[in-house]
Amino acid sequence: MTYPRRFERLVMQTIRTRCPFFAAFFLTACAGLSSPRVMPAVEPAQGAAHAKTAQLNELANLDYGSGTITVFTIRNGKAIVKASFKPGHGYAQGIAMDRRSRVYTSMSPPGGNPCAACVGVFTDTGKPVALLLAPILPGASGAPSPTDVSVDVHGNVYVSDYGQQAVYFFSDDERAGGAPTVIVQGSQNAASVLATPDGANVLVSGGCGFASVRPYTLVTRGHYRQGSCYGIGTIALIGGAVDDALDTLTPVDGIFGVVSVSSPSGGTLFYTPDQYAGVSGVALNHDASVAYVADATLQVVYAFARPAQGWLLGGQPELIATYTGFKNLDIIAVP
Repeated sequence: MTYPRRFERLVMQTIRTRCPFFAAFFLTACAGLSSPRVMPAVEPAQGAAHAKTAQLNELANLDYGSGTITVFTIRNGKAIVKASFKPGHGYAQGIAMDRRSRVYTSMSPPGGNPCAACVGVFTDTGKPVALLLAPILPGASGAPSPTDVSVDVHGNVYVSDYGQQAVYFFSDDERAGGAPTVIVQGSQNAASVLATPDGANVLVSGGCGFASVRPYTLVTRGHYRQGSCYGIGTIALIGGAVDDALDTLTPVDGIFGVVSVSSPSGGTLFYTPDQYAGVSGVALNHDASVAYVADATLQVVYAFARPAQGWLLGGQPELIATYTGFKNLDIIAVP
């Protein structure tokens, strides 16, 4: 099935709000994902000691409805708007932040202003820093159309290009105008991408069918080994996060108040404090010791500490903070 990325987002929103039994079926039916283990919310696990003291100081949010990116500063547990801007005149798709708080988003705005197809890089005050122009790939099925972006701790920028059915990345030395490295080309419905923090694996929501992803493992510089598909809790990776163990955290389409944890070896769910939470996005901090979960219903963000055995096997993670004061929560990113 093929469809434009914006339509995919509308489908995803509809499923989350109108199909309350879809995810239960999905989590048991998708390729590579066994029946989920639903952990009781009353059994918190101990998080990493340093995670308990971790503070969220900044968060970026992409409102897909308007294409607006808002950067919030967090003070005493409350969000304050630092900047609000519309990359590509409201045609931003996908969002990521690096450890220097720079904001990344992909765009293909009509009229080609500020680019025909690129990733925009901005300071956390909305000032443009760079444009990473999408390449024209030989043999591609269509014109460049970036739809999602991810950044690893080394500063490599990964891009899914729905128009060319490809995923590629820009390293630091390629940002000055060099050609990006192609990870996969000809992957049907390559609409979203997530790189693990260490950059050793790249997840692509293409070539696997509905609501599944495929990992690509770095073998040598510029060369990746294709892995087996596994199911996730939502249509695409936009709005999700992954750690170095390939534990993939996403909203769950059609079920309120829970977060899906998926991996090649199985899956589970964990609860938010609000059973009616409209979980719109999940982000991990730079070492994946804390998961930030956006509740679009109450307009709050929950912080969970990674259990000692990891996100997949550790059970219900410990809630360590709740941040308030947000507006129009949707897809989130943190430094």
